[in-house]
Amino acid sequence: MHKIGNEESQGLYQYKAMILDSVHGFIPINAGEYWILQTPFMRRLHNIKQLGANYLVFPSAKHTRLEHSLGSMHIASRMANKILNYALSEHNSKLCAALFTTCNEKAYNSFIQAARLAGLLHDLGHLAFSHMIESGIKNLLAYSNEDKKISEDVSKKLRNILSMLAEKGGKVHEFYTYYFINQLSKMAEKTEFNLLDISIKAASVSLFEENNCKVLEELNLTSEAARIIKNIISNEIVDADRLDYLQRDALTSGIVYGNIDIDRLIYGIKLSMDGEKTYITLDMKSMPTLEDIFDARYKMYKSVYFHHKSIAISKSVEKFVNGLADEWDKVKLDLYQDIDLADFLNPIKLSNAIANDNYYFDDNEMDVIIKASAIKGSTQIKRWALSLLNRRELLPISVFKRPEQVMIIASQVLEKLGRKSSSENIRKLVKGIDRNRINDFVREKSNIDSVKVDYYDEEIISEDKIMKISNIFNWKESMYIRSLVQIGSIPVFLVYVYSDNENDHMILRSKINDIRKSVSEEISSIFEEKAKEMD
Repeated sequence: MHKIGNEESQGLYQYKAMILDSVHGFIPINAGEYWILQTPFMRRLHNIKQLGANYLVFPSAKHTRLEHSLGSMHIASRMANKILNYALSEHNSKLCAALFTTCNEKAYNSFIQAARLAGLLHDLGHLAFSHMIESGIKNLLAYSNEDKKISEDVSKKLRNILSMLAEKGGKVHEFYTYYFINQLSKMAEKTEFNLLDISIKAASVSLFEENNCKVLEELNLTSEAARIIKNIISNEIVDADRLDYLQRDALTSGIVYGNIDIDRLIYGIKLSMDGEKTYITLDMKSMPTLEDIFDARYKMYKSVYFHHKSIAISKSVEKFVNGLADEWDKVKLDLYQDIDLADFLNPIKLSNAIANDNYYFDDNEMDVIIKASAIKGSTQIKRWALSLLNRRELLPISVFKRPEQVMIIASQVLEKLGRKSSSENIRKLVKGIDRNRINDFVREKSNIDSVKVDYYDEEIISEDKIMKISNIFNWKESMYIRSLVQIGSIPVFLVYVYSDNENDHMILRSKINDIRKSVSEEISSIFEEKAKEMD
């Protein structure tokens, strides 16, 4: 057992191994975690790329969810150790009582272990292509059976899964993560490691904010401890998940924006109380590091995550997955046998299949499905499969190549009309774009009946979410962070045009320069109309 109360504590179990990581150096693993890493649930993460098919844009970005999970665990462990150190060194009985039902070695080790497992398991439910596939999965679950291409039984089962997803908050990977962790905890019951199944459940209670005091009490933890663990893994300012992926994605993409001083940040972590609630806080000396984090966040989203080609590939994955509803029996793998689409997507049945090493729904399997669709699929799904294989010209075509292009148009219109070119006014204009008008305009300009328009509309930084957790750190003390939040809260607005018909799509591509110019002018006209209505 490692010493309690310093950064060497690695949880409930004896040290087992050391993993060399490209971002964090050596990551220590204890015996319980080593067992988890050998399970099918963790092994499948070797075959799920962190950035999905983004390697088609950034060729070296082929790192996996497993690497990120290990990195998140390592940072979560360091943060939890610092929080524990702070609570104990302050000799604050209130802090101790807030986190632990009994302040003893078991409680301290359990807190560290639950935080480590929450970091290790937080992305356990990612499916093939990670985030890129999630919109397509939601569309599959909401599939309409009007054309009778699937049976009513399958359609009903899909709707039931959609209801389950809604009950769990609507995020696809978190939905599957919940069920996968539950299956993993059952497997852990049969191991030699005392309390491993309970520790896995405690990680789940923390991640999903479940009301399960019984599980926590077995580890001498309180619901406040679970809430702190949740904040260690996920908050809008500094969390283990974000601190790892910003550095890891930058490193593998070849981008130079992810240089963050983790040591200084963790040194500045404190724990405070407001009434009965405990909060992770940062000292003011952490401001330069926090500025680096927000800077990396803004630039990584702008340059990598919201790269116009990355979003185009994501849209193509979505279109391909949508087509699986009609083509499943034709293109599914032999190892799926007679499993229908609904059973394949059922999280309970999928978790059982993974536990038994039957199939995994990982990148390897999806790659084969895409190749099978390109060979024996119908014309439409074949068209989208080819766009992900060797026909890049079949991807949706971006009207705007730079994430800030629409913002610049809005700013120019406001300046032209003598209005204040503030982030608030730009945000109002961007959010007020009439998409139906753009759809009709593109159809008219292209003179192609089959043309379709798709959009991507997302904030880099949500000011509302940041405001809700400003108790962690008064970020408004930094003018630099304030400016990044203001700019980052303006939605990135991207427009894509495409046709399901391959020939029409190639004609559309030949007209894209004229379409780009015309759409920019039309959006400028829309902004002028909206700006004149502003008070």
